[in-house]
Amino acid sequence: MGDFKFTFNEDNFSQVFPFYILLDQNLTVLSQGKSVAKFYPSLQAGENFTGHFFIKRPFVDAFTAASLSEILNQLTILQCNNHEDIVLRGQFETMGDNFLFVGSPWLFSVEEVKQRNLTIFDFANYDPQLDLLQILRKQELTTLELKEQLKINTDQKEELKRDREELNRLSLVASANDNAIVFTHPNAEIFWCNDAYVKLTGFSKQEIIGKTPVEIGRTALTDDDALNEMVGHFYRGESFDVEIAHGTKDGGYFWTRTQGQPIYDQEGNVTQYFAMVQDKTEEKEQEEQLKLLSLIAQKNMNAVLICDKEGKIEWVNPSFNALSGYSNAELIGQDPVALLHGPETSKETLQYVSDQVSKGEPYSCELIHYNKAGKKYWVNIQGQALYDSNGDYSRFFAIIENITNRKQLERQKQELLESLEKSNKELEDYAQIVSHDLKSPLRSINSLMAWIKEENEGRLAETSIQYFAMIDNKLEKMEHLIQGVLTYSKIDKTDIAKENVDTHEIIANIINIIHIPSHIQVSVTGQLPVIRADRFRTQQLFQNLISNAVNYIDKPQGYVEVGCKEEKKCFVFYVKDNGMGIAKENHEKVFKIFQSLAKNEKATGLGLSIVKKIIDNYKGKIWIESEKGTGTTFYVQLPK
Repeated sequence: MGDFKFTFNEDNFSQVFPFYILLDQNLTVLSQGKSVAKFYPSLQAGENFTGHFFIKRPFVDAFTAASLSEILNQLTILQCNNHEDIVLRGQFETMGDNFLFVGSPWLFSVEEVKQRNLTIFDFANYDPQLDLLQILRKQELTTLELKEQLKINTDQKEELKRDREELNRLSLVASANDNAIVFTHPNAEIFWCNDAYVKLTGFSKQEIIGKTPVEIGRTALTDDDALNEMVGHFYRGESFDVEIAHGTKDGGYFWTRTQGQPIYDQEGNVTQYFAMVQDKTEEKEQEEQLKLLSLIAQKNMNAVLICDKEGKIEWVNPSFNALSGYSNAELIGQDPVALLHGPETSKETLQYVSDQVSKGEPYSCELIHYNKAGKKYWVNIQGQALYDSNGDYSRFFAIIENITNRKQLERQKQELLESLEKSNKELEDYAQIVSHDLKSPLRSINSLMAWIKEENEGRLAETSIQYFAMIDNKLEKMEHLIQGVLTYSKIDKTDIAKENVDTHEIIANIINIIHIPSHIQVSVTGQLPVIRADRFRTQQLFQNLISNAVNYIDKPQGYVEVGCKEEKKCFVFYVKDNGMGIAKENHEKVFKIFQSLAKNEKATGLGLSIVKKIIDNYKGKIWIESEKGTGTTFYVQLPK
């Protein structure tokens, strides 16, 4: 069977491409599809097209015949100059010396279809917009639609009588279409196909004409359900839209989206079938790759997400849900930058990630993320772009590792180093005191005094004996001072050993071992808690506080009270006395080394310095409530 020659009139052509626009070399409108007039009635034949529309995509320097020649056979977006919501998408083809635009309006909802006064019959059956219109048709199948259907049937009768030149116009457009196109008789035999179908299948036109699409395209991978669905629609005279595997001459196959539309005679009988076969192999392969990637990521211990080219989340694995606290419904379609980042997230790192993603290049970084509950955590992110078979950047994926514990260890290590540096500096200061071995001269002095008293026993005056007693007291105080300095210099974070310490037991022992004058009463209020601390340091802390309180009581009847209040994250101990008190301006000074604000033979100026250093090592706090002459309360806050 030879090539089929057929003729389309303007109405016939408009039925298949209802939104076509024909322009001459001056871009003057020669004719337009029936649905264009309804969609945008302001466009009339004889007017310059550029006065109504401009090319939004692809970018062109100017809307001219030359620029149109450069974008033929490409997806083209046209936008109305005066109405942003009037948009057409399709492609330009040449027809002799003229330009032909075939496409459809860009609509996003059924409401827009209603607003434009369009119906299902204003669209070609293979048009993707048809899915929306099918919904509209079911909702608005009224008497008016029946009348419109009657009008279409009447128009079809007229279309069969129109000029052969219009049919040739359709033939030219179909031949130049990038998608494969076939026409069949009602018995499914192919009587015409374009070059794109020949190229896709690998068969010659002589091998195609006279056979059915099933005979040409059936392969072992063809899904029988999809095939039966397509054949059922065909023999019922209905349009169809199916995804199905199509065979090739060499035994291979490609994935297609096949859309068919019946063409009727004046009695409403199907005389021909028009089918568009789109090659979807690349998209199908990408889907399979994504499924495989998803399967691998599903089992990954780390969090994984996949984003589209615009940076919106397409897919996440369960580990990502667990880490972020968000469900799939809350994540899909969201921008991860806006969703997961917060006040402490580095803006410089975010800019680096943004730059790498925009270039389609891999990236690696550490960032602070925030989960759904607002809790921050550190992550290490490895990002990688994904490309299609043409080498175009299509999406990217990221593997996200929770490194919060590692960051905490790094911070603790840094704090330890800083603590050691501080300790070394302090030890340098104290070494100047203890390096002279002060204890040795003191022992020598003590021995010399003993010899003098022994050699002069019974001959010393009373005043001399008193002087010797004063010297003994001073030597004892010097011993305490040296011991205090050595104790202070040894306190450091490296010395902390955590164990369960019963503070009630510790303080009871302190009360029993220290010297408490008979006119002073020391008591414990309530049951004191068990804390996690070092037992020796805990005893040092409270022994210095209680001894300090006892030593500075100047009342005939003195008391010292020890107690504790438990709070959510800490314990707050207090040591309260009715001693001489401390002036407000000296509250901070008492914690400095060698500071003693009152004359006391037993005071070395080190006790409260030791207390302060122990509390600092436990990340605690100490403060005073006191006024001169009214007693003092020391508060110690220790974390749980």
